[in-house]
Amino acid sequence: SQPTRTSLKPHSGTQATLTIDPRFALYQQQPRANKLDARQRRICHIDPAFLEALGVRVNDPRRFAAFLAGMPSYVRLSAPCDRCGGFRRRTRDRSCYMCHLNRGQENFERMKAGLSPKVTQSRDGYLDMLDRQRRERNDEFITKEFGRITLKRYPTGRLEVLYPDGYIERDLNKVSGRDIWRLVEILPELKDALAWAGWF
Repeated sequence: SQPTRTSLKPHSGTQATLTIDPRFALYQQQPRANKLDARQRRICHIDPAFLEALGVRVNDPRRFAAFLAGMPSYVRLSAPCDRCGGFRRRTRDRSCYMCHLNRGQENFERMKAGLSPKVTQSRDGYLDMLDRQRRERNDEFITKEFGRITLKRYPTGRLEVLYPDGYIERDLNKVSGRDIWRLVEILPELKDALAWAGWF
């Protein structure tokens, strides 16, 4: 059956058209690219039609690859953040990853002061995060070699890199986009490694 279109009128009075695909009615979830979450990823893994429909809606293939791999962020070198200049984007909503971390720090300070945080998290997202943290504590990871470097990818999205000189970068997510770009120029195999990890 073909998708149907439903007209919605937001509070502003403007008319918006929302496409409803009856194939996914049982999921009570339509493929939407504005907010990618753990529930959509689980449906993608069991329903190829949902996977295809969502993939069409996600414009950036690097974001979609990171989403399917369960990575919390991806690198978008062509569009640095206007606020901090970072290249890393959140897979969920394309917002700046570093700005998001900074907001998290602000929330921590608010909680220490007895104030509620400004940003809340869905129940599914919270449970998914707890599961990933548990798996990482149990030392679950995937190891892959790319030329002179070795990567470990953890369930939380953390990437650990072993460089040719023996130096270990425990969390590549904490390295700035500009530094990653310089590393790619020095170690071309790092680009293949990041592509495997869903960053490109």
